[in-house]
Amino acid sequence: MSISGFVVFGCLLLSAWAAKAQNVYDVIVAGRTIGSLKVFDDKGKDNTETHRIESDFKIMFYKGKYSTQTNYSQGKLVSATCAHHVNGDLKERTQTKSSVKSLYEVWFSGEDAKDKPKIEFNSPIKSTITGLYYKEPINISEVYSERYGKMCSVKKLSEGKYGVSLPDGKEGIYSYKNGLCREVKTDLAGFKLRIVLNEGKNRVN
Repeated sequence: MSISGFVVFGCLLLSAWAAKAQNVYDVIVAGRTIGSLKVFDDKGKDNTETHRIESDFKIMFYKGKYSTQTNYSQGKLVSATCAHHVNGDLKERTQTKSSVKSLYEVWFSGEDAKDKPKIEFNSPIKSTITGLYYKEPINISEVYSERYGKMCSVKKLSEGKYGVSLPDGKEGIYSYKNGLCREVKTDLAGFKLRIVLNEGKNRVN
């Protein structure tokens, strides 16, 4: 192999390593594992940070993909993208970006967003729902929903367990041990999901 070939091969290996999931969770419905959720490393420099999760699941004739990515600078949200695909089609996408006129602008697209207008958001955002997979929300009273474009209240239910009130009236339950998210109980597309840390594929703790 030529030197340039080794360089390309090395870059490919580096890219593959950088994209490796930090933690992997099983997506469970009614006791049956129907997919997985991956939490990716938050590499960054110059006080920048990226949080990214990807989920794939299949139940009966329903095949879904769900992903979010949030980008931070100096501890504040700069942009966020949340997308939900069903059977290969875009069901909904929400994009949040910092703006000149307001602190943020939020756009909705996809089948479920035909009548949703753009939102201007004027409160600084430091914590999001995606971030709950990275860090226990100690002393945090609200987080930003990348999907709904709204703030959601956070309430401590017991030691290591928190409830997040969603804009659709439902609640997500996040459980932690030693600061690591171990389980999430939530609802997506009408299904009650348990998202449980897969110990065998966990790279942290």
